[in-house]
Amino acid sequence: MAIWNRKSPLPPSAQGIVGTVRFARQAKDVSALREGDIAVVDQPELDSTQAQSLIDRRVRAVINASASSTGRIPNAGPQMLSHAGITLIDVESEGIWSRLKSGDRVRIENGSVFKNEILVASGVELDQSRTTADLAAAESGLATRLDSLTANATDHIQREHAMLMDGASVPRLRTRIRNRPVVIVSRGYDDAADLRGLRRYIEASDPVLIGAGPGADLLLEAGYVPRIVVGSLDNLSDRAIRSAGEVVVTTASGQVDMPERLEKHGKEVSTFVSSGSDDDLAILLADTNEAAVIIHVGAPANLSQFLERAPTEVARMFVARLRAGSKIVDAKAVHHFSSNRMSVWPILLLLVAGIAAVVAAIAVTPVGHDWFGSFGDHIADFGTWIKGLFS
Repeated sequence: MAIWNRKSPLPPSAQGIVGTVRFARQAKDVSALREGDIAVVDQPELDSTQAQSLIDRRVRAVINASASSTGRIPNAGPQMLSHAGITLIDVESEGIWSRLKSGDRVRIENGSVFKNEILVASGVELDQSRTTADLAAAESGLATRLDSLTANATDHIQREHAMLMDGASVPRLRTRIRNRPVVIVSRGYDDAADLRGLRRYIEASDPVLIGAGPGADLLLEAGYVPRIVVGSLDNLSDRAIRSAGEVVVTTASGQVDMPERLEKHGKEVSTFVSSGSDDDLAILLADTNEAAVIIHVGAPANLSQFLERAPTEVARMFVARLRAGSKIVDAKAVHHFSSNRMSVWPILLLLVAGIAAVVAAIAVTPVGHDWFGSFGDHIADFGTWIKGLFS
C-alpha cells in the first residue's frame, strides 16, 4: 500500500476530499473550525441550527460519530449540508476520537476515511438523494406517530376522566406540598447532571423531593433523602423504601405484590391505582396535591426523546404534563435561572444612591441645615486639632 503523509504529495490514484481534521464535539467548538476543515462532530439527529453553523464555517466535510438522522424525527440538518455541497459521513463509532486527532490530514473517499493512506474509519456517506429520502420517510413516520399519540391520548382521557379532571383515586399525601415547590426525580435523560445543576436551588428553596421509581436511588446517591417515593413495587429498592418519609405504591390492578417488603420496613403505604409510568403518576400526584411548581429531573429534552417510548406511554406522559400545565418546569430551565445570580455591585450602587437621595432630601429641610451646619463646625474643629499636632 502506498504511504502518504502531510509532507508528501498524494499518490496519483488518490481521489476524494483532502483536508485537516478539527474536532467539534460540543457546540462551542464549532467556532474554532476554519474554512476547508473536515469537522468531526457528535451530533445525533443533526438539526438545522447545527447544520447552519457548520455551513457558516465553510467546512469541506463533516464526519459524524452519531447517526445524523434515525428517522424518528424529520431533521433537516443532513439535507442542508448536502445542498451546501458539504460531504456528510456517519461513522457511528466512538473509536474515531482515538484514531484521529485535531490537526491530522485525512482523505475521504466513498464514506471511508484514510490517514497516511491507512483506513481509520468507514461509514455511510449521506448524499443528496439519501438525505431527501430519509427526510421524507421521517416526515411520514412522524405523522403516523402523532396520529397514534392523538388516538391514545384521547382514549386515556376518556378512560381516566375522573382522575384527570377531578383527581379521583389520587392519594392525598400526609406530606404537605400545597403551595410548595416539588422536585420529581426519575431515571431518564441527563438525570444525574440535571440533579447536580439543581443543588443551589434545592439548598435555597427546600423543595419537596419526590423519587419516581429508580429516581429515588438517584436522589440517595446524590446525598438527598426523598420525602416521598412513588412507583410500582418492582421499581422501588429496599433502600428507597426504608429512607423515604412517605411511600406511594402504584398498581394497575389495585393489588400490591410482595407486601412483606413494605411490612418489614414498617412503612404506612398509600396505593395509587392507575396505569402509567412512575414519573407520569408522580406528576399527577404532585399536581392533585396542589404543588406550587413541579420541577422534573430526567424529562425528555426534545421531540425525538419524547417519542422514544411506546405509544401508550407517550400518550400518558403528554396528558400528565398537559394537566399540570404551567406548573411543570424542566430542571435545565431552573438551573439556568438559579445559576445566574445578580452581581453584588448593582445592589451596592442602588444602596449608595438611596442613601444619597435621603441625605439630599434632609439637607434641604431646616433641620437638615442645622445638622449639616453643626457637622461642618465639627469638621473645622477637627482640622484645627490636626494642625495643632504638627505646629
